[in-house]
Amino acid sequence: MKIILTGATGFIGEHVLSFARLHPAITSILVLSRRNLPMMHPKVKVIIQKDFLNYSDDILEACTGAEACIWSLGVARSLSPEDNRRINLDYTLAAAETFAGVLGSKLKDGRKFRFVYLSGMMTERDQTKKNLWFMAEARLIRGEVENRLIELQGQLPEQLASYVVRPGGVLATNSFFPSLLEPLARAITVDDLAAKMLDTAINGHRTHIIELDVLRDEGKTLKKRLLKEKKSPSN
Repeated sequence: MKIILTGATGFIGEHVLSFARLHPAITSILVLSRRNLPMMHPKVKVIIQKDFLNYSDDILEACTGAEACIWSLGVARSLSPEDNRRINLDYTLAAAETFAGVLGSKLKDGRKFRFVYLSGMMTERDQTKKNLWFMAEARLIRGEVENRLIELQGQLPEQLASYVVRPGGVLATNSFFPSLLEPLARAITVDDLAAKMLDTAINGHRTHIIELDVLRDEGKTLKKRLLKEKKSPSN
């Protein structure tokens, strides 16, 4: 299976990339990035993409055959409202619309292009709530992205299946934070999150939105299975 990945130089994206390289179902990984990656791997091809609002014919040709995109590109730090909206909303929707319209239309046998969007636990989809007390702008923008992805899927029901993952706090793999306290802290390890995001790109999910508890519980199982397969003598 061929997939597209963005945000591969970020904390979460780099772990998705690592798991994708290990996964036996993944044969090709196209990384869309503003800069090259320091690592080399036979499954990975880096495509330098300077403008995430527009995709050239050459880039779309390179993406032909891809069946899913894991979108982990975004910014959490404070930017101007214009930049925040452009990076977190406009980039995401431009990719979803282009990939679903161009790549999704080429898939056969009833397959749909899967778009896995990295959102957040406190996302607010009700755009009338302007006076949120915590990270209002970021939460509303993510909520608008989620709403627009649902709308796009309704417009292209035969070509697009979109999924939204909503993690809480994301912990490093070797964090000293006790795993038993993760549910109380509304947290998930980055490996568990990456494993579930990758599986969603490969197999889809039973719901459009995947909340933290499901991400954590299923991610742990998927991670263990993948790492066990890696250690198997037959591999």
